[in-house]
Amino acid sequence: MFKVLFLCTGNSKRSVIAEAFLNHWGKGRFKAYSAGSHPKDAVHPDALALLENSKIPMAAPRTKSWDEFA
Repeated sequence: MFKVLFLCTGNSKRSVIAEAFLNHWGKGRFKAYSAGSHPKDAVHPDALALLENSKIPMAAPRTKSWDEFA
């Protein structure tokens, strides 16, 4: 299994979406994570709506600091 870490600044939208999509489409071949240098307080509502509308499962999405992965 390949592990992938998507990095960005706020970790509230694009990287959270990328994490969810790769975990879904990777079907066990990939384990994706996302983090940011200055994470926002919450995942952006547009990202949550996109995941819901795409029927991409993601249990309790949250923003994370890249310090968690250092």
